[in-house]
Amino acid sequence: AVDRGQANLSGVDVEKILAESGSAQKAAKRLVDESRAHPDDAVLLYAAAAAQADAGHPKKALAMLRKTLRMCPELAPSHAAMGRIYAEMGRRKEAVARCRKAVRLAPRSAEIRVACGHALLVAGRNAGALDMFRAAVRIEPDNANAHEGMGEAYLLAGRHGRAAASFRRAARLDPAAASAAISLGCSLSSANRLEESVAAFDRAISMNPGSALPHLLRATTLTEMERFDEAEESYAAGIAASPDNAEAWAMRADNHGRAGRAEDGRRCLEKALAQRRGGNGASGGRPGAGRIAPDKFDALVSDARASIAYADGDG
Repeated sequence: AVDRGQANLSGVDVEKILAESGSAQKAAKRLVDESRAHPDDAVLLYAAAAAQADAGHPKKALAMLRKTLRMCPELAPSHAAMGRIYAEMGRRKEAVARCRKAVRLAPRSAEIRVACGHALLVAGRNAGALDMFRAAVRIEPDNANAHEGMGEAYLLAGRHGRAAASFRRAARLDPAAASAAISLGCSLSSANRLEESVAAFDRAISMNPGSALPHLLRATTLTEMERFDEAEESYAAGIAASPDNAEAWAMRADNHGRAGRAEDGRRCLEKALAQRRGGNGASGGRPGAGRIAPDKFDALVSDARASIAYADGDG
């Protein structure tokens, strides 16, 4: 999405750094170090800022993105990335304005449309997001990310059939992408097609077994199906990949309580609360995807406590 004429490119292989780093924190550190070594490269600084945002440092990311725009005011990816960060901060008007600016600067870029679509989803502008993803598909009909984003917009709108169709198209276009299988699983789960949902999460796990997210989503679905022992196995795998995830520990506690294992539930709940005090957690409808809102975590803890009390015979 970046015109190479817009900035001095240092030749740093950003994709290789992202692939080799193994975590968002390590990727951010490496890219920040590279950007300091090449201070005139706006595109590299943009990549470092995006990595900082992924690592959970939005204020640092914003400062870096503003610097890229001082260096190169028409760098559309920076405007789109700022739109996403503003949306996550609840600054919706600024998010929308940045997305409009990005699209004006790069009207024929499918990736910019996709990035802005995701920002608008976070900002609660579902109709606008759907328009962005549709435009991206018109520009690049075989863009898997655009079809996946369109599926997410349909899912939020309650249009489960269209969501599933979009996710399946994304998976066909990029069979190695676990994200499309995860999204399909979420769509099927929302439509109460739980067995199919578990199968989709299984496919995602086979593509990326070290990722916490598909394991945890599979676990929550199995808990809903009252297959508590299988859910416990998936929680164990997910937490092994993301041991500091407070949300996952809380959901695991609820699963233990619902299975009648009150003592195991209490241990997991204590772990969840300890992790939360340490500032760890996940967010959205997907455990493991970012930081969790306090009210959502409180609801998970309340559910777990109720299940544990019921297992103790006090419910």
